[in-house]
Amino acid sequence: MATDSAKADAIKPPEMKCVDGNWAVAHATYRMNDCAYIFPITPSSPMGEEVDDWAAHHKKNLWGQDLRVIEMQSEGGAAGALHGALVSGSCATTYTASQGLLLYIPNLYKIAGELLPTVIHVASRALAGEALSIYGDHSDTMLVRGCGLAMISSFSVQEAHDMAVITQMATFTSRVPFLHFMDGFRTSHEINKIALVSDEQLRKLLPWKQIEEHRQRALSPMHPTQRGTAQAPDVFMQMVESSNQHYQDVDKHFIKALEDFKNVTGRDYKPFEYQYYGTSAPRVAIITMGSSVAVVNSTLKATKNEQACLIGVRMFRPWNADMFVKAIPESVQRIAVLDRTREGGAQGEPLYLDVCTSLMQQGRGSLFVAGGRYGLGSKDFTPRMVMAVVQNMLRKNTNDIQRPFTVGITDDVTNLSLTMGRHVNIFETKADDSSNVTQCVFWGFGSDGTVGGNKEAIKIIGNYHEKMSVQGYFEYDAKKSSGWTMSHLRFSPEVKIEAPFRVEESQAGYVACHNESYVQKNKFDVVKFLKRRGTFFLNTTVASLPDPEERLKALEALVDPKLLRQLALKNVQFYIMDAASLAARFGLAGRINMICMCAFFRLSGVLPLDDAVALLKAAIKKNYSYKGDAVVKQNIDLLDAVVSDPKYMLQVEIPASWRSLTPSDKEPSYKKRHITLMEDEKTRKFLDDISEPVTRLNGDDIPVSKFLENNLLGGVMIPGTSKYEKRNPNPSGLIPEWDQSSCTQCNQCIFVCPHAAIRPFVVTKEEVAAAPFPKEFEVVKAIGSEFAGKKYAIRVSPLDCTGCNACVEACPENPKALKMESIDKDFESNKKNWDYAYELPDRGDLTTKLTVRGSQFQTPLMEFSGACAGCGETPYFKLLTQLFGERMVIANATGCSTIWGGSFPSNPYTMSKKTGRGPAWANSLFEDNAEFGLGMFTAMKHRRARLVDLVQDYVHKLDLLPEGEKSEDEKSLESLLVDWLEVKDEKSDKPTLVYDKMKPYFKALCPDDSGRGESKDESDMMCRQDKDALLHKIWSDRDMFPKISQWITGGDGWAYDIGFGGLDHIQAFEANDVNVLVVDTEMYSNTGGQASKSTPAGATVKFASGGKTQRKKNIGEIFMTYEHVYVASVAIHNQAQVLQAFLEADKHDGPSIIVAYAPCIQHGVRPQGLNDMIDESKFAVDSGYWPLYRYNPELIKDAKNPFVLDSKKLRKDVTAFLQRESRFLNLKKNYPEIAGDLFAKMNSDVHHRMDHLRQLAEGYKDFDHPDDAAVKVLYASETGTAARVARDFADACTLSHNADAMDDVELSDIDGKTVVFVIATCGQGAMPQNGKNFHKELCSRTEPFGEGTRFMVMGLGDSSYFFYCKAAKDVETQMLKLGAKKMLEMGCGDDSEEEGMEAGLHSWLDQVWPALEVPPPEEVPHITPVKVAFSQRAVANADVDKHSLEQYFYSDAIKAVSVPILSNKKMCSEDYNRDFRTIRISCSGSNRTLSYQLGDALEIFPSNDPTKVSDFLHAYTHDYDERTVVSLHAFGIDGEISLGALFTNVLDLFCKPSMHFMQQLATFETSEDEKKIMLDPSFLKTASKETGITVADALLRFRKACPPLPALLSIIPTIKPRAYSIASAPQASTNVIELLVLIDTWWCDEGLRYGLNCDMLRQTVEGDHLWCRMKAGSMDPPEPDQPVICAGIGSGLAPHMAFLRDHVRAAEAGEEVAPFSLYFGNRKRAEEYLYQTELEEYEKKYEWFKLHSAFSRDDPNKKVYVQDLVAKTDDARLLLRDRPGMLYICGNRNLPKPMQDALVQSFSKHSDDKEEIAKATTDMEDMYIHGRAQQEVW
Repeated sequence: MATDSAKADAIKPPEMKCVDGNWAVAHATYRMNDCAYIFPITPSSPMGEEVDDWAAHHKKNLWGQDLRVIEMQSEGGAAGALHGALVSGSCATTYTASQGLLLYIPNLYKIAGELLPTVIHVASRALAGEALSIYGDHSDTMLVRGCGLAMISSFSVQEAHDMAVITQMATFTSRVPFLHFMDGFRTSHEINKIALVSDEQLRKLLPWKQIEEHRQRALSPMHPTQRGTAQAPDVFMQMVESSNQHYQDVDKHFIKALEDFKNVTGRDYKPFEYQYYGTSAPRVAIITMGSSVAVVNSTLKATKNEQACLIGVRMFRPWNADMFVKAIPESVQRIAVLDRTREGGAQGEPLYLDVCTSLMQQGRGSLFVAGGRYGLGSKDFTPRMVMAVVQNMLRKNTNDIQRPFTVGITDDVTNLSLTMGRHVNIFETKADDSSNVTQCVFWGFGSDGTVGGNKEAIKIIGNYHEKMSVQGYFEYDAKKSSGWTMSHLRFSPEVKIEAPFRVEESQAGYVACHNESYVQKNKFDVVKFLKRRGTFFLNTTVASLPDPEERLKALEALVDPKLLRQLALKNVQFYIMDAASLAARFGLAGRINMICMCAFFRLSGVLPLDDAVALLKAAIKKNYSYKGDAVVKQNIDLLDAVVSDPKYMLQVEIPASWRSLTPSDKEPSYKKRHITLMEDEKTRKFLDDISEPVTRLNGDDIPVSKFLENNLLGGVMIPGTSKYEKRNPNPSGLIPEWDQSSCTQCNQCIFVCPHAAIRPFVVTKEEVAAAPFPKEFEVVKAIGSEFAGKKYAIRVSPLDCTGCNACVEACPENPKALKMESIDKDFESNKKNWDYAYELPDRGDLTTKLTVRGSQFQTPLMEFSGACAGCGETPYFKLLTQLFGERMVIANATGCSTIWGGSFPSNPYTMSKKTGRGPAWANSLFEDNAEFGLGMFTAMKHRRARLVDLVQDYVHKLDLLPEGEKSEDEKSLESLLVDWLEVKDEKSDKPTLVYDKMKPYFKALCPDDSGRGESKDESDMMCRQDKDALLHKIWSDRDMFPKISQWITGGDGWAYDIGFGGLDHIQAFEANDVNVLVVDTEMYSNTGGQASKSTPAGATVKFASGGKTQRKKNIGEIFMTYEHVYVASVAIHNQAQVLQAFLEADKHDGPSIIVAYAPCIQHGVRPQGLNDMIDESKFAVDSGYWPLYRYNPELIKDAKNPFVLDSKKLRKDVTAFLQRESRFLNLKKNYPEIAGDLFAKMNSDVHHRMDHLRQLAEGYKDFDHPDDAAVKVLYASETGTAARVARDFADACTLSHNADAMDDVELSDIDGKTVVFVIATCGQGAMPQNGKNFHKELCSRTEPFGEGTRFMVMGLGDSSYFFYCKAAKDVETQMLKLGAKKMLEMGCGDDSEEEGMEAGLHSWLDQVWPALEVPPPEEVPHITPVKVAFSQRAVANADVDKHSLEQYFYSDAIKAVSVPILSNKKMCSEDYNRDFRTIRISCSGSNRTLSYQLGDALEIFPSNDPTKVSDFLHAYTHDYDERTVVSLHAFGIDGEISLGALFTNVLDLFCKPSMHFMQQLATFETSEDEKKIMLDPSFLKTASKETGITVADALLRFRKACPPLPALLSIIPTIKPRAYSIASAPQASTNVIELLVLIDTWWCDEGLRYGLNCDMLRQTVEGDHLWCRMKAGSMDPPEPDQPVICAGIGSGLAPHMAFLRDHVRAAEAGEEVAPFSLYFGNRKRAEEYLYQTELEEYEKKYEWFKLHSAFSRDDPNKKVYVQDLVAKTDDARLLLRDRPGMLYICGNRNLPKPMQDALVQSFSKHSDDKEEIAKATTDMEDMYIHGRAQQEVW
């Protein structure tokens, strides 16, 4: 709006520069101030960044000093520091926006009240209300208009620069502080060519005298004064009014500053800018301020509007009513006031109110005034909106004028919006559609360099000649990376461009699309900006096709027909190029920005091509010279190729047929992407109405009603919308491909995936067969007994994977089980198979979530976020939702995690398909997140306490009712409510699951689902206390049934800086049971990478571009000082430690904080960026840069050291870590001396900190030093289980210090010591990561260990796996080689056992304590009494017992069916000493049936002999017997049952007692002598040998202990089922199950004993019923066309018979059947040749079947076993090595190893050649690795 004065010719031409508004302000303010106090907030942060960078480079201000730039911890801190600087006589400034400005308010009042001259520069931005908006409007500035500051608005980038100077002049002359604001983003980030104010001009302009007076008024002991006193009512008002004269004179000082500025620079400004371009007199005045002034002005000027004029408000405060009204022509009758803010509930917005008041005061109150709102949240304000305002004001009748109004939206609810006409072109257009302004639009892909290239182009073009005017504005997707970008550029050598709005539709002469996916169907309308006869450039791989016809066909297949039609109708010039291929050809893979910039200069003609090439080459040399001559040459060669070689730039001849193209379908894109995922109509409507238009960049067109219809009022968002986007955010074009042959199903790749795009699926065989592409749906047998019969698959979502490589890095296997492949490889099958797998049932509940592997089977409830590829934050959030998602509430601080986690309409937080539950997430502000989360916690805690009271009252009222007055539903609900009261405080899903069981009873008792009938008065209901009213109140608070896990999450900027005060407050109080997760990127990542107090010394980041000198704040140790706070420092590569920390934090009853290392794109990790996220995390820990530890106050209760150091050894040099990141390397490059000092300081700090942490980790035991401990406990752990076992052991052992990872100790540390190893096996028998170095050194050591070196080993693994405990065995072997003494046989914890590894561990521990000669730790076993009471019923009839037992067997825990025995036949002679039987069972029970699959096992629940039960009860107590009836609420039984039925069918009274049982029983023993016997392990061993002691025997032996009945029922174990392999094939024997059973016996000194099940089975007869259930077999059955070798001994023949019978069925059905060899062994042929007749008949009948039998005891001189036959025959070699056959082994645990040896002999043909044997061994191992060898052993 500036105009040249008459004196302009005498003024020296200014320096012209292409800059944005932030740079323009910073450039002026840097030179005019002593100090700047800054804090990052968008969009004002770049001002602080610029001045900080200039200060780092020692640019001087007008006083010859560097500007002192100080980053504060918050905006409030910056305001306080500014206030302090001003009272100290400094020329000081600050920069801020939005909420930040509001935090200034208290100090603004102080600064204004004390008349301290300063200018606060604001990039105006919206305030967070119903949602966060980082975009521009005037909401923030309007809220501080009462603080006493003068407020000046800039209309453009040039004005922003100039007003920064003018306000500085005026503030010193008036002594009133100023607030200078420009429109956030629209002005602050718009690039324009401006005239700079020189230093010389500044020296002329600044009021030096007043500046000196300001300095002299400063606080000083040389002339002491006091400020900020407390004043009483008698004087306060007078003092406030005493500054009136200064405020009354502000406008005069400002006008004087404008005049002085004009005299020096020639640019003329007015407080109120009037413009009119008509020829008569205006009737309408439009009043506005900010960038909209330029829009209105340009529109009125272009249209030469006769009716309307403009008054632009530059001086908003002080508001000079007289001056304003005088600016309004007398002819004006109507006024439209435009406000860029909304004040809910006000009569009008601020500018409107000022205008109305002024008109009334100045006698022009008769004017018609309409107020309107526009441009909230940077909504574009365009010329057609201006015309809509004008047309509204020109309506004939004022009653028809809309007031108030909105413009730019469709408000179909309150109907305030104005109808807009066609787009208005404000630039001159000639007959040939050419214009005096070149307008261009570029569509880019986040991080592809398009925006950076365009900024470079603007500078090149703008600097081409003096009169060239330029403008650039850039738009970005909310996604952190890989989202869309749009660049709007304008150039003109003829006119000054004043168009602060986007390029309008059909006005761009050049449109470029740099990502070919944007032109596909249902994406963006990329050509809508293109005008007729314009140029369209598309970067596409199609350009690489050599044949023109193929190219055209490929284009027609790629591009949306609607776009092709537009291109044809607009008669455009269409060019294509494959920039990616071209870049790769010149060695610059992925660098397309220079190519596309060259294409722009070549096609647009904006500059002469030769000149453009020369300028580009100069820019290349300038920008890339630091990378070396080779890189410069590569870029220049590439430039020459693009500009001159016609084969790279291809013009498409548009066929006439494109004019008539029509869309092939009109379905929304989300329906094409993922129609199966739409759970309900609500979701579909949201996608139709909201998500789809926003995704296609048509959100401006959504009417207000659609938001209300979708229940979005108040900013509410529905969950899980991100899964519908399928936006393919993958610039690399690579996704992981799974190699199942190398996979060990550890799930570590899944754990680290930032976007949940790779997942494990547990599936059935039928589900695999039903997949869209079953052959491509690769599966392997799922490891783990909990997944028996299931398959394991890893699937990747090709449209969600970002190609970050994190999963590949995390894979511990060698070779890797994942590799990156092209996304195009098998794309269709991958996509459809992913969609299919995504919809399969969740099976996470089959396993525990408490292990790394198990946690990843839990469906992530945070998926497909908008985070950067390789983001270091999201894996932690994803894990949180997997562990606690269905009961968690999140308070999330503003920052990166709110942008990738909460950018409308994409919500990555979703809910469980099973339950509909999921994380509840909310964001308040940046600074108050801790307090926000605390408010959530305290409110929910209070509500839950009320619920507990209500439940207790309701239960009490039901208790008082006679049984006959309670309905069955009330009884059931009462029972469940009692259950809930018992578990309500348990931090797990149990309280929620109990509530799930209650819901049917609530609905039955509250039929209208609200807990009350419609006829009942609500207030009456709330006052009453009867049971119906209580039930209503309980139902209304039903959301409080879960045990909420409250998490408060955010980044380091929040936790370390602005929110630290609140964070400290919530952690200070032990009652605050909240969990805090800090994802520490060590900078303000969201605002561009500014320094925080988390930023380490030596890092060059924004606001510390000269290198941060202060060391990182140690937030973890700060909170440890409270002692009740759980604190952990974690890093994502150590998954077990992360998981353990999360679980411990949630379990801790009190506040917790976890600080998580989060590699960030801003770190500049080299060479692969965040593709190295996992390696970067590991390097940070190994070098000591990021220590891992946990401080757990719970350990203090057990007299243990609460501090556990999880990274004890420095394995790498921290300097090497610093060399990996640009943030440190940049300092070394720019300031090598400073870098050297800071890096040395960092190295010193790391070693000092590690020594300090090691001291904290020293134990509480009686050692002068940890080295004095007699026993070293070491572990190697991949998932954390081995580490936990080792730590528990070390805590229990009085001779040991803490447990250490093997890699954390030297071999010399164990020489001469007693060492206990606890070692897991990972991968293909590999050593876990934290044991690899130790093992490597152990294997390379040749010197024997010294005398006294002893060891014992506990291995953990899965015995169904070939490499069972291999890592532990390798260590044991090597220790023995080096002369160490083995104290015990290696213990083995077997995960495949029913009790998991615990059984093997406890057995091993029983031997360890005597071996170490230390007493075992005293255990006080926990006993939870069973809920049982004696019934008033004298005797229970059979029906009562039957009902209760059905409850037990039908319960979710058992799920058994009662089925009849059809036959039970012995297979051996009656007098033979072994008893093999075939038992045939019907699949049809009394009211339920069994179904089974080939290879399944049948679990049979045995029962005790009722006579023995009766004898026991009579002998044990006189208080009750088998006839006694009890009311029981346990074991799934809720009702009455006789003790006889309970002890016979449920409790395992006659099993062998465990040591745990004896410990529990001992708690009731009063005699110390008896207790000593009970706790002596030798007692059980002796009694077992002598008498075969049972639980009943132990209870009778120690009858005086006599636990009360509730405790007795608790400590007696329940009867466990016994699994039997099924010998029948389901398709051959559909309704009958056949078992092959050996009635097993065992001996003690008193004689023969039967096991419980065998004892029952030998006595059952036809017609008896058994309680049974199916169990998936541990072996995958073969297909008939697969070659098979089966080897089994004894009853191990059963599954082989099933497989064989199925092959026979297939052969009889005419199917192709492959060779089948059966090796069967037993003791004696005459008695134990099981199924002899059937097998021999099969051998005779079928050529494909071979039978080999071995009977070990027929020949007393030579025993022959099945393995001997396998070794001698060729079948194994022919079917297993030469063909891809299957091997099945079934027998006892001793069988697999000799079978493996036999296979090697067969494969090698009994060769003695070592190479042949080695190859045969490898082939044999490969069979196990790839699942072709399977075994079922016992």
